Amino acid sequence: MLAYIIRRIFLLIPTLLGISIIIFLMMHITPGDPAELLLGERATVKALEAMREHLGLNEPLHVQYGMFLKRLMKGDLGETIWTRQKVWIEVKQRFPATIELSVAAMVISTFLGIILGIISATKQYSVFDYISMLGALVGVSMPIFWLGLVLMLIFSLHL
Repeated sequence: MLAYIIRRIFLLIPTLLGISIIIFLMMHITPGDPAELLLGERATVKALEAMREHLGLNEPLHVQYGMFLKRLMKGDLGETIWTRQKVWIEVKQRFPATIELSVAAMVISTFLGIILGIISATKQYSVFDYISMLGALVGVSMPIFWLGLVLMLIFSLHL
């Protein structure tokens, strides 16, 4: 069992490295200039160049990735674009609300799941049983990010 755990931990390293490469490259293929985004459209060419130098955007891609990993290993997630605060501070401020929402969602889904399961078990092969089984299968099978977008659309525009 210990050998399995050690093997899984060693597999975690290339997985995290691959994820960091994908995230890094996704940030670089998105349209727009980060320096222009930070300084605005009316920024001078000199100010844009100074900001690119400050952010390290003048360096080759592999050097930028190395700087990214170095900061990440130190726990420096950078600064937000809008508030100019450290990302870690923003995460700490919003973490309690995230936990509150997660716990509330877990309690509600557990409660509803148990109730629907009991009703479906007592009324086996009924219309209610088939509908609740279909709802459960759709809920488990659907990608969560897509379900979240659909629910935001429904609750924000249609209700």
